[in-house]
Amino acid sequence: MTFSIIVPNANQSPGLFPAQNNTNFQRIKDIINNDHNFTDSAAAAQGIHKQVTLINRDTPVGLPAGNGILYAKADSGGASQLNWYNGAVNYVLTPVAPAPTKVTGSVVLDNSGAGSVSGTVFTPPPNSQGTICVNYINPSGNFYRYYFFLRSASTGIQLNLIRDSPNNGKPDVNISGANIRVENGTGGSGSKTVGYWIYSESI
Repeated sequence: MTFSIIVPNANQSPGLFPAQNNTNFQRIKDIINNDHNFTDSAAAAQGIHKQVTLINRDTPVGLPAGNGILYAKADSGGASQLNWYNGAVNYVLTPVAPAPTKVTGSVVLDNSGAGSVSGTVFTPPPNSQGTICVNYINPSGNFYRYYFFLRSASTGIQLNLIRDSPNNGKPDVNISGANIRVENGTGGSGSKTVGYWIYSESI
């Protein structure tokens, strides 16, 4: 099925046009429908993008002033990457580095035995680093510990205390292999709600 712009021309019978016209419209519909929502009758979603497919090209040379283009270009490994060219400078937009991970929550824990330690609250991926703060939120008070952690490759977690409150009976961080857990302190009595705030970055 081939699109034709020359049917009918001045030397051809108009009778040739209907069949070719059907072919032409089908080609147009197929092309539009590739990335857009083509509907045969009026609809709220008509013409809306389903996706944007970009064919790899070289970095453009020269654009009219005040213009920029978004395009795809193969990287050194042959993978397609998204680029922005503003007419003077080209910017490679992908691949995007992993976004930082933020994990927050709380858990009610007893103050002795197995009940004083939570289950896993976070498993840092290999080659990551971050911080974790634990603090009592019920009953509330100035009882906290703040740590830096590092997980190199697929090893366990290295944990270093940055700061803690001067009060006794503070919550703590419990490391089990590559998993982070939180722990109720030994001071006082009864269960307490331990809040935790984790921020992690990875390669």
